[in-house]
Amino acid sequence: MAISMSLTRTLTLTLSSSRIQPKPRPHSLRIHCAAKAQTLKFLKPYIAAQHRPILGGWLCSAVSVYSLSALLSRFSTIAAVNALDAAPLAALLAARLVGSYAQHALLCEASLKAVYDLRVDVFDRVLHGEAACFEGNGGFSAGDVAYRITTEASDLAVTLYTLLNVGFGIFAHPVKAQLTIVPSTLQLSAMLRQMLVISPALTLISAMIIPCMVLAVTFLGQKLRKISKEAHVSIADLSAYLNEVLPAILFVKANNAESCENTRFKRLALLDYSAKLKKKKMKALIPQIIQAIYFGILAILCAGSLVISKGSFDRYSLVSFVTSLLFLIQPIQDIGKAYNEWRQGEPAAERLFAMTRFKNKVVENPDAVDLDSVTGDLKFCDVSFGYNNDLPRVLNGLNLHIRTGEIVAIVGPSGGGKTTLVKLLLRLYDPISGCILIDNNNIQDIRLASLRRHVSVVSQDIVSD
Repeated sequence: MAISMSLTRTLTLTLSSSRIQPKPRPHSLRIHCAAKAQTLKFLKPYIAAQHRPILGGWLCSAVSVYSLSALLSRFSTIAAVNALDAAPLAALLAARLVGSYAQHALLCEASLKAVYDLRVDVFDRVLHGEAACFEGNGGFSAGDVAYRITTEASDLAVTLYTLLNVGFGIFAHPVKAQLTIVPSTLQLSAMLRQMLVISPALTLISAMIIPCMVLAVTFLGQKLRKISKEAHVSIADLSAYLNEVLPAILFVKANNAESCENTRFKRLALLDYSAKLKKKKMKALIPQIIQAIYFGILAILCAGSLVISKGSFDRYSLVSFVTSLLFLIQPIQDIGKAYNEWRQGEPAAERLFAMTRFKNKVVENPDAVDLDSVTGDLKFCDVSFGYNNDLPRVLNGLNLHIRTGEIVAIVGPSGGGKTTLVKLLLRLYDPISGCILIDNNNIQDIRLASLRRHVSVVSQDIVSD
């Protein structure tokens, strides 16, 4: 015999999904590094599981970089190229193109599959998390959860793809977050070696670009991370609000609350607009600053070439040097872009990670048993319960006995504890004191799956297939 309960309750509309985020206080460097280390440790197994496409992509990158380096080394002797050299040059060019394509395809596959696995795991944690994770001021709203698993996970896939292309140290110690000598760093070292062979003096002048780029990228990356976090929170709040208000549109109309809800929507939409605009402006500013650095270095290079070279190498060597410099700038720019992408994607990773940190308070007893059948005798014995220590208890010393075959309707005002009884019976929560018995068996001594298999709940919420 299954226990069936249907509770009639008065619905009150409380559209308060938007959360006012407190202004973050400045943290110490140690706390920030520890948080970053936790985020990297959280991501590490998902990326490490894709080691095959990642290693394949990096191998293709090595082939691509070697082909490019071999091509550029022939620029200085291009005047002596004959018909016999055409085939090797064509082969090197083909290897460069095919290797580059395979690198991007494999690393894209790795990043998307890593995020797929992450989504599945996070959703599994959501499904198996206790009800307290999604109720109250400290819980996640449905809209916020949906936004994190969809949009923010997609943003994280873009971030991972960019990081893998510059050789992010996923197999390194998570606290150090080192860079590995792969794709962009391979090209960087190859082009730098080529330039040193042609002209060490001009190479030293050109190397002035590196500290300028590092300083600019680091400063702007810090700014971009803060702005990106605000943008993630604002759109999550807007999504959560819409997820709550749209299913309750009948109650909005019944209470003449259209104007009030429209005002709240405008406020949330304006916050999202402001955060997104700040993010776009910052992303538009970064390339301009980097380009300004490029032009400054180019001016230094031109001036230095007049003073230093003075006919020390021919025009073919100059073409080879300038071409190598251009290909040197690309990986530096990629590394800077990857750093900024990480600063944008880090808040998304942190918010996904936060959904896995909840520890269930309702723990199944290791010695719990299955119930083959029940007669339906139900007792609430001196049960007390409250959702939060700061709030009054919903139930205080409740005693209720529902005998086999009885039909009991529980009616009362909203917040009186009607739904709470069902949640306690299903062990979505455990009472602060007292116990609940089914056929004189304490429900805490029954396996959760077995307990819930014998309780039938008629809910107003639906799940469509």
